[in-house]
Amino acid sequence: MKTTLKIGSLALVLVSAASLFAQVGKWPTIRPLEEKKVFINPGQNNADTSFAAFIKDSDGVPAYKLECHNGNYENESEMNFSGDFQCALFAVKRTTRTSGNLLASDTKNELSTDWWNRGRMRASQLRGECLKYPEYSTDRRFKLRGMLLTLRFADVKWSPRKDQQGEPMLAGFTFLVKAVPDESAQSSRAELPAGPRPPSACYP
Repeated sequence: MKTTLKIGSLALVLVSAASLFAQVGKWPTIRPLEEKKVFINPGQNNADTSFAAFIKDSDGVPAYKLECHNGNYENESEMNFSGDFQCALFAVKRTTRTSGNLLASDTKNELSTDWWNRGRMRASQLRGECLKYPEYSTDRRFKLRGMLLTLRFADVKWSPRKDQQGEPMLAGFTFLVKAVPDESAQSSRAELPAGPRPPSACYP
């Protein structure tokens, strides 16, 4: 009887350890990435604000593609990009997408449409009251799949011209991307950020 209990306990420990190892190794370990691009008069004359970068695994093989555009982008895509600037993160195998937009959190609202997630930026989110909520404004951090991805909007400049709503028009910004490994990030999609939710004028 005692022998049976010992064998059963050992088996349970081995199964638990195997499950833990599988969870930790669920996602590929990424190589750190840092890139930036300066945009001047974004969207002027119906132009796109294109940005793309591959996040590679420890062997140097692309594991994810970060792709950004604005509402003027009309090429064929699995996503309808919108706003003044919107980024999406896709898992890839070679150059083929193997997932939808991973920057959308696992909530009903964010999974319901392409534009309801923090990967989408509107100019109004980079000024005024919205600056009190940096995760939805200038410094957006996404924890998922063993990494921390930060999208930052710096050196924001405003035009003296107004938009159709009488608000200042975005004249330029520097877009910075940083991705680093983070073992605590084990969700398959971006985790919701901690802290208070911003008012509806700031999100989505």
